[in-house]
Amino acid sequence: QTQISSGAVLRNRFDLLEVLGHGGMGTVYKALDKRDVEAGNTKFIAIKIINDEYKDDSDLLKALHAEARKTQSLAHPNIVTVYDFDRDGNHVFMVMELLEGKSLSQFIKEDCADGIPFKAAWHIIKGLSLALAYAHAKDIIHSDFKPGNVFIGADGSVKVLDFGIACAVVRSDLHKEDTVFNARDLGALTPAYASLEMLQGKAPDPADDVYALACVCYEILCGNHPYAKLSAQKALEVKIDIPVISGLDRRVRQALTHALA
Repeated sequence: QTQISSGAVLRNRFDLLEVLGHGGMGTVYKALDKRDVEAGNTKFIAIKIINDEYKDDSDLLKALHAEARKTQSLAHPNIVTVYDFDRDGNHVFMVMELLEGKSLSQFIKEDCADGIPFKAAWHIIKGLSLALAYAHAKDIIHSDFKPGNVFIGADGSVKVLDFGIACAVVRSDLHKEDTVFNARDLGALTPAYASLEMLQGKAPDPADDVYALACVCYEILCGNHPYAKLSAQKALEVKIDIPVISGLDRRVRQALTHALA
């Protein structure tokens, strides 16, 4: 990454205040929009600057831009809001709402290392499920759903991140675009949460996200990944038996088992 320092200004508009974190796709900064400040709104925003290895690939950049535009239509309380996608010289960036709290991966590690009861977990599980169902209804698949891409707000809100690198479903009855963006082309796939079909390179399907969701739900409920972080392919080869989570009623247990298959 060609590091851009805090204090820099993008598009003569966005003041980068501090680095919040680094991810597979880029670096996230806490920022202010000068236009908002002029209008009397000092609410902070987040700016994700895309890593160098992606910004110079014109095909991937076009696809990323197209999908970022689509995610702007994902107006849902459980999905992080994406305001814009732009570039300033060599810097390609995404403008998003700023979230305060912790990632679900932190939450699992710090607050439910031994799991939490279903009733206590339901608020999170419901939020994740509603977010994915809403995106799937708009023919958008996340493709890299995992605890690191979920945020638990300080107010208890649940937000799914990184739909900007999601896969768009192109069905035969929909208008086909020249470029269909696939997160796998960017190395965004995470083996421990990728479905067997994803690992085999098959076409994106909402079921890919359902499998990942089931792995995440299992982790929340018992503190451990159902397949000990092995890929679906490896878990199938070694025939891992998923430990049963005690305290779940029959209906919930069956739904979780089915989604993890």
